[in-house]
Amino acid sequence: MAYQNVGTPRIYLNIPEYLASNGLIIDNVFRTLPVSASAIGTGIDPATTEIPNISAFTLADADGNSIDYIALLGHTETSYDINSYTGDIINGTQSECENGFSISKLSGRPISISTTNNVGSIVFGTYYDFPHSPDLNLTLSYEYDGIKEIATQGGATLTNAFYTKPPAWGSLGAWELGGYSNHAKSGRRVWDLSFSYLSDSSVFPDNAGLVNETGANLTLLEDDTFQRVIHLTNGGQLPFIFQADNTVDATSPKPDQFAICKFDQSSFQFKQVANGVYNVKLKIREVW
Repeated sequence: MAYQNVGTPRIYLNIPEYLASNGLIIDNVFRTLPVSASAIGTGIDPATTEIPNISAFTLADADGNSIDYIALLGHTETSYDINSYTGDIINGTQSECENGFSISKLSGRPISISTTNNVGSIVFGTYYDFPHSPDLNLTLSYEYDGIKEIATQGGATLTNAFYTKPPAWGSLGAWELGGYSNHAKSGRRVWDLSFSYLSDSSVFPDNAGLVNETGANLTLLEDDTFQRVIHLTNGGQLPFIFQADNTVDATSPKPDQFAICKFDQSSFQFKQVANGVYNVKLKIREVW
């Protein structure tokens, strides 16, 4: 994808972290942040590190296609093995990959994960593809709020940079494939997006309940809708992986299309503009 344009965005949801926010005890390696390359040193052993069970969630889209994924962040792997692996999203060929991060498609929830070297975070669950691209009046900002300047009495300018970029993932820069930690991109990215004419079926579930006693309709946890995205991030409390475009270069997306983000808003307003059609505005901020 050229020039970091926003196409059709995708949001990768970390279901184990959502379950942990509701009382499930999980190993810290399954949390999105922090991405620490010393989280596991010689691979993940299912005998000692239990893989969270997310079988209560339907991990398929409206057409029945799997939307399971797994992301290995801050790794020094050259190969890895996951029982339900079906394909590569970026740097996720299993048999050969570069240091940095890998995202792969799965056919179902992972039961076994085998790694040989350091991995900072193992994130898995389901992703949500927006039905179409956002409106043209979007904004992409780069914030440098960690840089503070003061002027002395003599007129000199003193600059102190508390931070200018995400912390390194071990010896690598965040969202880099190979290279060194000092090569990481600077600035905090913020996307202001508006989506018009979203169909009600892509926004709201058929049944907004969490448990369906009748078995006739999908529930909030099962239906592939944006309301489920809001629910699984606790309304913006929990981070997610944001991909600015899932269409152009879909077989080989560029690393600069990814970020760990949160929703930077206290409410989500869906404005009905026609029968069964809604508009919504989103502010997505990169976090670390």
